[in-house]
Amino acid sequence: MSDNSKLVSTIIIKGVLENTSPFVIGTGKGDIIDIEIIKDENGNPYIPATSFVGALRHHILKNFKEKDIKEELWEYFWGSKKNNQKNLEIQSHFIVSDVKIKDNNSGSHIVIRDGVAIEQKTGIAKNKAKYDYEIVNKGLKFEFKAEIKIRQNFKDKETEILKILKTILTELGAEKVQFGAFTTKGFGRFNLKNVQILKFDFPKDGVNYLKLLQHEYLTEDKLDLSKINILTKKVNYDCTIIANFSIKSSLIISSYTTDPDEPDKVHIKYNGKEVLTGTSLKGAIRSRAFKIINTLCRNNQEKNDDLNKLFGWADTENKEKSKYKSRVIIDESIVDGVIEKEQARIKIDRFTGGVMEGALFQSKPLWHNDETVQLKIKIKDAKDWEIGLLLLVLKDLWNEDLPIGGEKNIGRGVLKGKKIEIEYKEYKYIIKKSTNDDATNKISVKDSDKQILEGFVEELLEKVRDWDVR
Repeated sequence: MSDNSKLVSTIIIKGVLENTSPFVIGTGKGDIIDIEIIKDENGNPYIPATSFVGALRHHILKNFKEKDIKEELWEYFWGSKKNNQKNLEIQSHFIVSDVKIKDNNSGSHIVIRDGVAIEQKTGIAKNKAKYDYEIVNKGLKFEFKAEIKIRQNFKDKETEILKILKTILTELGAEKVQFGAFTTKGFGRFNLKNVQILKFDFPKDGVNYLKLLQHEYLTEDKLDLSKINILTKKVNYDCTIIANFSIKSSLIISSYTTDPDEPDKVHIKYNGKEVLTGTSLKGAIRSRAFKIINTLCRNNQEKNDDLNKLFGWADTENKEKSKYKSRVIIDESIVDGVIEKEQARIKIDRFTGGVMEGALFQSKPLWHNDETVQLKIKIKDAKDWEIGLLLLVLKDLWNEDLPIGGEKNIGRGVLKGKKIEIEYKEYKYIIKKSTNDDATNKISVKDSDKQILEGFVEELLEKVRDWDVR
């Protein structure tokens, strides 16, 4: 072994990762479930180190300026299949263990959800497009273990290595990195806390390092990163929209149960709490956005590339190779303050007007009480016309014209606007009800904000004119 490759230091990082939203890291299609969660030898969900580091590396490279660090150091830290200069493969010196659950006795970690693909043009379910998938409940704690090896030839680059580490820990602590599937629907958010960082210089700290391997807790080798800066962020103008609504009458996002004592349909829950799912919200918002554009345009825009890049698109029939990940992220939210009450219903024969035999069923929707239904929407690297389009969708939600969830044909899922906050380019715009009277939907907006918000819609109309002449 040459002197340059000699190991001179090891940095150990430990912490606790808590998933603040459900997550899905699957093994593919199972025998019974369409998407099964990957599990360890004890049957507990975990995150493979390959998935974890892959998502982390992609996030850092996409959101921070790698030019702050020389390419050689990036490859040393993350690893590289081929070095441009020497044509050599480089092993990563940032080593992460599989992220495994800390508490094996916390009850059921995994639940099954139902889903159905919706035909965008008609708004009804596609034939044979029902699917189910496992998700991992939020609020679980996982062990985060990582280490960084520093060799002789990079000893003078230790400060730059610590900058990368500080950036990683900062982003994980701020819940900025998402892991697994359905990340654009609010899944896969984690929060890193209780971080401990230990540094061992060799050969001086060799004995202490061996003690650590024997699971002895050490305090004298703690590494302080408080004076280390993070990498420079790229300029990404994300737009964040937080919209608060109430339920006009009732709401149900259906979940089916095998319990004979339960109604045929109940509102979907996790951890015993009613939830407004990102999948339902995003499906409704995407469908209405395309409907608005097709109303404004003279020609059909179902294959509009700009819209597909905004909302995401993949060719399910494998006729084309192109695919886009959605830049619109919609989080799940808990619905508190509602009343859950069972309602019996019957099917009517449309020809005779009489009751169909054996067609009695029960549903258990959420009923209006004192609730706040919150929608949190983010447009990554937003353009003005995209904000204008989302504003028109929110206008329909506010004006009770865009129902969410199931049983829309009997008036469920209609929302009433309370307040909308829009943050974009360090500015905040607020739309709120001008009165406490539930019978009116009149809004209050500052004149200066109104001009800017109308400007976003004007940008959308200009974009529509461009699409019409193509």
